[in-house]
Amino acid sequence: MATALMGVEHNIYRADGKVYVNRVGGGDPVLFIHGVGSSGWTWKEVIDRLSPHFACYNVDLPGFGNSDMPARQYDVDDFADAMLDVLDAIGAEQASIVGDHTGAILGVILAGKYPKRVKRLVFDGLPFWNVERGKVIWEKFFLPQFTDTTSYHIPVDPLTTWEEEKAKNPALDKEDWEKRDEVHRRSRLWGRMSHESATAFDVEAASAKISQPTLLIYGEHDALRRGEQRANEGIKGSVLKVIPGSEGAHATAHSGNPDGFAEEVKTFLQQ
Repeated sequence: MATALMGVEHNIYRADGKVYVNRVGGGDPVLFIHGVGSSGWTWKEVIDRLSPHFACYNVDLPGFGNSDMPARQYDVDDFADAMLDVLDAIGAEQASIVGDHTGAILGVILAGKYPKRVKRLVFDGLPFWNVERGKVIWEKFFLPQFTDTTSYHIPVDPLTTWEEEKAKNPALDKEDWEKRDEVHRRSRLWGRMSHESATAFDVEAASAKISQPTLLIYGEHDALRRGEQRANEGIKGSVLKVIPGSEGAHATAHSGNPDGFAEEVKTFLQQ
């Protein structure tokens, strides 16, 4: 089996710095976009299963993973523009997009602004909020997490140890935690600003512009399931699937049940 850690590396240079992309497999191009606070590492098990069928382009968003940290604050449209530059750089006139949480929001933007560039969409845990709902999520969910007031000019996520996280989640994989912790230590301020931008974006209005076939996937215990029915109704012709077996740190469908997630994605993209 191919591994998501072995492939052809692309370093795409933009005015705001390098964007890192790893390609595994061959066939129709599929761009994998992770959520804020993570990196392309999150897709490793899914890409292992899909690379025999597709050319899987696994990107690290600007400011995360192996990509450079931009010198200016980004909003979600800036992140989406970076993904358009990735498609141009890899020579993909059209590609399908698989997005996780914030990465799904970027897929919404790309599909609406550049419809000819996007073939099909798969969203794992699309946050389906408007400006008002997004503000509530920001104030009631995200802001209370930012308790470290000593590191930057605004509060950010605190640093934790492996022992602390393992005590909260005994099933936590150490290698996965180490990868997330590496991103966290470098990008805490960037992550806070990116979450703020994402929750200020009107996903509901932008989703109404989607014309591409869309598969909505949610992990069984993903908190974002609160918007799944509205998303299914708001994106014309979309298909909704709930994947069992995901909880805790692996509440997203692709991390909690990579086999089930990959099978749904393969079937949908090959239609």
